[in-house]
Amino acid sequence: MAPTPALIATCVAFALLSGCTSNGTPSSFASSGISSSPAASPSPPQSPSATPSATWSADQAAAIQVVDDYRSAIHRIEQDPSAFSEAEMKAILTKVAGGDVVTANAGSYLSLKKRGFRYDGDTTVTSTKATRASAVSYGTEVFVTRCIDQRRLRVLNKNGDQVSEAELGYSIPPFNLRQYTVVRRTGSDGFLVYGLAPAKGECGP
Repeated sequence: MAPTPALIATCVAFALLSGCTSNGTPSSFASSGISSSPAASPSPPQSPSATPSATWSADQAAAIQVVDDYRSAIHRIEQDPSAFSEAEMKAILTKVAGGDVVTANAGSYLSLKKRGFRYDGDTTVTSTKATRASAVSYGTEVFVTRCIDQRRLRVLNKNGDQVSEAELGYSIPPFNLRQYTVVRRTGSDGFLVYGLAPAKGECGP
């Protein structure tokens, strides 16, 4: 049986904000990977792609755009998780993501909602890279890698006070390098984010 995008290496649930860990916090969600392709997680898109779009193919540009759309969608939720039900969160996320990414993100936001937490501040994309589109058994795949400046990002409680790392359960690094697995499944008209994971390389000032 051919692997599906839902089985692509995934590290979501605030992984783009906090990094993937193994301490059981919302940032540690992961599923099994597939094939030998590079492994390919949420944060607000207050800046456009930091790489000239003129260099991208149509598929690369479309994949980058869906990453922008994904970040916009999660930013909408994380600003005020208490304003959304689980069904509403998933309805927003399924427009830009698929498989375990939707489930893990919704679960993390519900955890924030339960504790009365929300994200505050903006982030900036400092670099964007995209692989050439590849034909795979389940469709077309592009890996998009981004460096995100998160130095202005914080988590607040119901009273508007900043939440400590100890209370939050994970840290938010000043810079975050993440690789998105973006797939257009066979028979589908557009790309969706199906996987997220840490990426190797330099990310910072």
